[in-house]
Amino acid sequence: MSKNRDLKELTLKIIGEKELSKKKLLDELRKKSNISDKTLNEILMSFLKDKKICITGYDFDVYTGIKRIQSIKSDGIVFGLIKTDPIEIDILIKQLESDDPSKVKDALYRLKIIFKKKIEQADDGRKIYIQNADDIFNKVIFQIKSCPDDQKAVLRNKLALCLSGVEGSDELFEHFINYINSK
Repeated sequence: MSKNRDLKELTLKIIGEKELSKKKLLDELRKKSNISDKTLNEILMSFLKDKKICITGYDFDVYTGIKRIQSIKSDGIVFGLIKTDPIEIDILIKQLESDDPSKVKDALYRLKIIFKKKIEQADDGRKIYIQNADDIFNKVIFQIKSCPDDQKAVLRNKLALCLSGVEGSDELFEHFINYINSK
């Protein structure tokens, strides 16, 4: 296995355990390997491009002792893993009904990333064509929120399965989108 591949796997493992800023991630990685800042940047950018991770926040601890912040340091960007397990996705969908606005915003952000990735995969296979992913995503969320509780649970479970990486999820996603579009 190549060194770069090992570093990628180690990086994903560390991000999967806890969300970290680039600086803290680099510190963790350097405990186990001799990784350069540029190599980490390359790995993180490839993960962002492939939608394996997302930016979840910013760690202002990188500005210790500075009172007037006038620049953005990439070291403070916090990364989190995008999980496509049906249970993880169901948890995100349930968080949309939280009373905590930051939880709702984070859940929406992550779900939208997963949703758009699934649309790209379906569009690559020419199974479905969606002109505006944001509109259909909003329609899905609205449809789920406006249903009675028993139907809401069924739609939430179907959406979680559709967005997951389990076998048959692509076909289920296609049917789900067609159902939502017919409403």
